[in-house]
Amino acid sequence: MNARITRGSARTALAVSLASLLLGFSTAAYAQDAAPPKADDAQTAGDGDIVVTAQRREQRLQDVPVAISAFGSESIEKRQAVQVGDLMRLSPNTQVATPFGEGGPPNFVIRGISSTDYSANQSKPIAIYVDEGIRGLSTFETMPLFDIERVEVLRGPQGTLYGKNATGGAVNIVTKKPGFDTEGYLTGSYGNFNRVRLQGAVQTPLIRDVLSVRFAALYVRDTGVIENVTPGLGDLDQTDVFAFRGSLQFEPSSTFKATLRYNHVRSGGRNYAPFAANINFNDPAILFPGNNLSGLPGANRNGLGFFQTATNDAPKRTIQSDGLNLVMNWDVADHIRLTSVTTYDWGKWVDIGDDDGLVIKADDPIVTFGRDITQFVQELRLATSFGGPFNVQAGLFYSKDSVNAGFDYSLLTDPGCGPACSFGFTPTGTGFIQSNSFRQDRDSYAAYLRGDLEITKTVSVYGGVRFSRDKVAVSNFNAFLGDNVDPAAVQTINGYADRRTFNNTSFEVGVNWKPSKDVLVYGSMREGYRSGAVNAQAFSDPSEITFAPPETARTYEIGFKTTLLDRALTINGSLFQTDYNNQQVVVTEAGGLFPLRSISGARVRGFEGEITARPVDRVTLGVGVGVLDPKYSDNATVSGSSGTNVAGNQISNSAKFNLNLTGAVVLAKLDKGTVDFNVDASYSSRIYFDIAQTESISQKGYWVSNARLAYNGDRFSVGAGVKNLFNEKYYAYGLALRFAGFDYLIRGTPRTYSVDATIRF
Repeated sequence: MNARITRGSARTALAVSLASLLLGFSTAAYAQDAAPPKADDAQTAGDGDIVVTAQRREQRLQDVPVAISAFGSESIEKRQAVQVGDLMRLSPNTQVATPFGEGGPPNFVIRGISSTDYSANQSKPIAIYVDEGIRGLSTFETMPLFDIERVEVLRGPQGTLYGKNATGGAVNIVTKKPGFDTEGYLTGSYGNFNRVRLQGAVQTPLIRDVLSVRFAALYVRDTGVIENVTPGLGDLDQTDVFAFRGSLQFEPSSTFKATLRYNHVRSGGRNYAPFAANINFNDPAILFPGNNLSGLPGANRNGLGFFQTATNDAPKRTIQSDGLNLVMNWDVADHIRLTSVTTYDWGKWVDIGDDDGLVIKADDPIVTFGRDITQFVQELRLATSFGGPFNVQAGLFYSKDSVNAGFDYSLLTDPGCGPACSFGFTPTGTGFIQSNSFRQDRDSYAAYLRGDLEITKTVSVYGGVRFSRDKVAVSNFNAFLGDNVDPAAVQTINGYADRRTFNNTSFEVGVNWKPSKDVLVYGSMREGYRSGAVNAQAFSDPSEITFAPPETARTYEIGFKTTLLDRALTINGSLFQTDYNNQQVVVTEAGGLFPLRSISGARVRGFEGEITARPVDRVTLGVGVGVLDPKYSDNATVSGSSGTNVAGNQISNSAKFNLNLTGAVVLAKLDKGTVDFNVDASYSSRIYFDIAQTESISQKGYWVSNARLAYNGDRFSVGAGVKNLFNEKYYAYGLALRFAGFDYLIRGTPRTYSVDATIRF
């Protein structure tokens, strides 16, 4: 973790070059007329501007009075994005934490708000939508990007326009719908770590202009990006993904449209490879003082490089999800549309980790599981689109999900640990094993209403209200303590059941001023809510099965969006403050416990700016900057027995500063195609992975850069790309495990490179 913003002339040169290009070309743009920009999305307005549905109706991106970043299909390809996290890094004030490595469910961070709970039964403060359907559990959020129309990242609380309330923001993923032309494509790529990627899609009409079908699929497999020097086990952090989507588009009349999709995702392979840092098996906090672990071969990572590991096992992950999604739009009258969104998803997630990343058994194996996972969602929405002055959107929302979840933790069970490593559960047993399992059922109900009123031709106001009710029930909660001889020697919790109901009413108000077609100024107050949740990590006594109260967030924001110089330059910015209460956090406590607690209060102040310059026909440059002051309140404490004081600490997983730079240059225009060069770089300042602001489990500021060179023709494309260009060594997640004698850190992916070819027909 030696990366700094000034480290390495190559990184500095890249940043300076991109910034200089931006300034130079922006200046040049004032002296000449630039060609209109090429559309970056399959769905565009007539003048080439990107069209988004962030407010549940089609609008130009520059007309939406919220902070949003949008990535069209071309941009996704140029940025070599294979998962949502690749795009989040290119949006201001956003980060990605990966507690289960790159292949597991991510924790997104928007404006300092995130989740630290990695349990299979929890929802996140960042709502993930796929084709308007909420993905309410982590298993359903693990979706690779393929055959995508666009991705929208909305920053700030969401409630009166979206099915599920959210405190931090929302990610809206829109997949490609079937069209009425017969067409398709096939892409193949090969890269280091023997990574093979195959992706393709085909569509055709079944009934002309009435019914069409589209099939899309993705297969990715490599041999693992973290070298495991233990013979015969194979490298870790392996990708092994297969995904499929089948879609039907039905348009029997000009007033009714329906899209039915089936999605399947399977993600397997050898699991993540934790980095054991700050190893000290004589740590005063260790579970078994006087152990013999420090003297065992391989206990201290001696002789291993950053991207190397030596483990005693190569456990695998299993994530599988299937789902149906039906979206129907009916224009019941002129300017009145009724929308129905229905989804049903089912799946499982079993994650087995060697969480010490060592050849000894200090924290190994660790099992996180969610089985028999189901989710049903029904949303009805009515929207008007009158010419003025008043329009309304109203909706009803219901969701039901269930999961059989739990954990198995094995601590200090290595036979070489010595006589000190026993609680005496069995006469000859070693170590400490705690396990639990339970069923969770949740029912969520909501009703929301929003009205927009034009005061004058340039001024409009809006207001919205949302009522939410969440019922959370836990049943058949069982827990056991034991050792490596009998993991279930003592049952500590037997069939426990409990339930809670949480209610919330949240509001939003705003005013918009649009003095011209190309300038928008807005101000708003928005509230968000996240349901209360049960502590999934109760092991020793029923009293540990507690419910964390709901999170709430209230954001005050002023912002502007401008399009200048005949659309050659766009400049967007916003200032905001968020009052954040009862953040739900998983904390490390004595005895190997990770209970769900809450923090009384926090405050986030910040600024965001995005600039896109298209000074000449062949060049597009971008800069995004995010500045935050994310800290817990002056009297903030952690709930529960510890009552830890975190007053003034930086909010976990947040960064005070992030910067992203992008450049796209058409190097040559040929008869049947172009030669394109794309580059991007993102910088994040220090991130603390815990609420205690512990420096040993933080990541200093670092850069990650990517580049791609490609020939793009109408029917054929070929390219070469590299991600993490300078092989930056950084951590993407951390957890203090001093009771096991080390700190748990997850490494970011090393440099990868590949060549690819696409055929379109």
